[in-house]
Parts: sequence; structure tokens; C-alpha cells
Amino acid sequence: MKHINKLLFLIFGTIILLTACNKNDDFDRIAEEQARQDSIENARRKKLIEEQAPLLKAYVEDPQNEFNNPVLDTTTGIWFEVLQPGQQDSYTYKLGANGLIAPNIEVKYKGQLLNGTVFDETDETSTNETLKISLAQVILAWQFAFLPQSIDHNGQSFPVNGLSQHGLKKESKIRFVTPSPWGYDTDARDKIPANSPLVFEIEVVDIGDSM
Repeated sequence: MKHINKLLFLIFGTIILLTACNKNDDFDRIAEEQARQDSIENARRKKLIEEQAPLLKAYVEDPQNEFNNPVLDTTTGIWFEVLQPGQQDSYTYKLGANGLIAPNIEVKYKGQLLNGTVFDETDETSTNETLKISLAQVILAWQFAFLPQSIDHNGQSFPVNGLSQHGLKKESKIRFVTPSPWGYDTDARDKIPANSPLVFEIEVVDIGDSM
């Protein structure tokens, strides 16, 4: 009986081992497929950013568009100019156990196409005076604009790919023009055609931790 139990135990152990191997194989295949898809998506974005780069450069160099000291972020292809640094002690960007803690933001802003068409803006003469939203809910270009270049956490500095050194704070103002992958990408929205570079000017009315 002991030998039978031992045999059953060995068979059961082998089944568990084979099942674990199958699960590991499945996980590896999923990871490989995800890596392949990510590579394709990154290549697509890179191609669009390179194709749109001359348009963005021409836009910021045109005196009519009021960029005085534009800076190119070579990682994202975004041209930006911090118009006002804001109150530097008004907010500290933080990392939590699950990553970056997205603050709540209140802003005034205007969004345009490169041809000057305004597709959205806050308006002090209407009920849409400001926009209140979590940073986690906005397009990637806005996240890049708000975030600092790095965040200190537990004595270490972690890069987070923001445009400016300290990020946007209360009363900060920024103007930037972004390639389409960081905007609405291939989606068309109202006045925004698909694959449109976008121009934004943002003023931070308030910023604070989510409750």
C-alpha cells in the first residue's frame, strides 16, 4: 500500500509539474506575443513622430505662433515652452506601491490644430470656466506636460519622462505642440481629424492628491 501511495504521489507530482510547465509555456508565449505587439506599436509611433517632426518644428519657428524659447523633448518629439513655473512648493509628485500617484488637476486650457482651428477650450464667460479631472484620465501629451522628469522615492530617483525638471505646479503655465500618437492618435474626434498633431496651452489653477 505504501508503494502504491508513493507511486500515486509521484504520478500526481509529475502531473503538477507538467501542468506548471504548460502554464509557464503559456505565460512565455503570451509575454512573447505582447512584446511583439509592443514592438510593432512602438515602431508605428516612431514612424509617425518622425514624419510629423518637420511640421512641428515649422510651427514653433513661425513667429505668428508666439513660441519664444521652445524646447524639443527628443524622447517624445514634443516641443514645449514653460511660460510660468508656478508655486514650486504647492505639490509634490509621488510614487506609490502600484506606481505613480496621479493627482487631481484643475486647469484652464485651449487646444488647437496646427492650422489654428480651436477644437476645445475653457471659457470664463461660460459654465466651462475650468476643467477638473484626474491626471490619469487625460491624454499622454498632457501627462508628459504635467509630470517632472524624475521623482524621488525612498532615497532613489526614478525617471518618469516628464517634459520639465519639476513638473507643473499650481499657477504653472505651459504651451506645447505634440505629435499625434500622444494626442488622439488614429481616432477622429469632432474637429480633430485622425493622426493630428495638437497644440495646447494650459494654466494650472490647482493640483492636489486624489481623495
